[in-house]
Amino acid sequence: MMHPASRIDFTLTPQIFKLAVPVIATSQMDNVVGIATIYMVGKLGPTAISAVGISWQIIVVIMVTMMAITTGAFALIAQAIGAGSARDASATAKQAFSLLSVLSIGISLFGIVATPAILAFLSVPPEVAGLAKPYLLVFFASLILMALTYTQMTCFFAAGDARTPFYIALISNVIIVVASYGFIFGTWGLPRLGVVGSAYGQIVGRILSVALFFWALYSGRFAITLLPNTSYRPNWDLARRILKIGIPAGLQGLFRNGSGLIFLKFVALTTSSTAALAAFSIGNQVERVVRRTSLSFGTVATTLVGQSMGAKDPDEAERRGWTTLVISVFSLAIFGLPVVFFARPILAIFTEASDVIAIGIVYLYAVALAEPFMCAAVVAGGGLQGAGDTVPALIYTLVSQWLIRLPVAYLLAFPLGYDTTGLWTALVIFSALQGFLTARKFLKGEWKARRI
Repeated sequence: MMHPASRIDFTLTPQIFKLAVPVIATSQMDNVVGIATIYMVGKLGPTAISAVGISWQIIVVIMVTMMAITTGAFALIAQAIGAGSARDASATAKQAFSLLSVLSIGISLFGIVATPAILAFLSVPPEVAGLAKPYLLVFFASLILMALTYTQMTCFFAAGDARTPFYIALISNVIIVVASYGFIFGTWGLPRLGVVGSAYGQIVGRILSVALFFWALYSGRFAITLLPNTSYRPNWDLARRILKIGIPAGLQGLFRNGSGLIFLKFVALTTSSTAALAAFSIGNQVERVVRRTSLSFGTVATTLVGQSMGAKDPDEAERRGWTTLVISVFSLAIFGLPVVFFARPILAIFTEASDVIAIGIVYLYAVALAEPFMCAAVVAGGGLQGAGDTVPALIYTLVSQWLIRLPVAYLLAFPLGYDTTGLWTALVIFSALQGFLTARKFLKGEWKARRI
């Protein structure tokens, strides 16, 4: 085992930020779209805000099932690039696209049928559900576009190219915002569709994104290329390797965001249901900005650890992983300060409702306190994923989010009577536990002997 002092090498800082900055910028553009959407539909009232916020909570749960494919492909592509095998990288990418297409079609059909039942299960108020249902139906009908976009982006990140996804995301997200505005308010001759108009705006931008990514992948000008001597036809051995790594990660995402849906149900059951849902919807957009920064550092850890493991250098993988973890946790602690200091002005951008703002301020305080711990969990988990070890993060998610978060949240909010404040407190408690468990697992270094 490496000496503790040798695990951290700050000379890697420029390399880490060279990859992290464009990854963060790319991922934050999705948040900009989400915030812009909340701002636009906010003109239609708190009910519209709640409808979009709840819809995105459901969408996130659906999207993480794709991690069963994208995470496995990420690790294999990163290791193939580290080993200098462009052909293996291409074969893995094509196999991931094929698997993903089949999976997304199945999920789309399920979602279209199950949407009313999902909204009823979450105890969503009828006026909110009436707006959320058509939004979700349009999303499910176009799911394959979003799924392909994220998988294409993953291919570039795994190859160490974060700039190309940034430029493509910049173009497509501008189109999404402009098209959403047109469909929401009926400008430029487009029909006025209200909340569901933002879903149609997403379709327009995603079509462009998929086309641009495929052009880049086939052009031969970038770090990864789809080669003619590799195939989209099913390759069961390669598919098995992708899924062996990816299924635990997919289950982790499913359980993590599934717990988020139960948590959302708790929010809907609090004393001021509509105000609490609106505060959660706005605050959750801010939380996503912070969380995507953590996830971006996790992407960096997966890329750097995976490429080092592919190059048969586990000690370098460990240095890269630990240095990324230390830098990212410190960065997220600093990043949380503006969230605390400007909580009220941030919420006031989206709503003038005093009850919504009061509930949302406490939520944002909890987000700022919890995120450095969650960042440790995400980055340590990203390092484990780069080595192909995805089971521990699944276990720690189950323990911290299902055995700790939900029972503690329910106990504090309802039997003890702390209402939404109790829910936000549980966020901090489970984040600290998950961060500790995952970082400790990465510290043990057993993943360095893993072969995939």
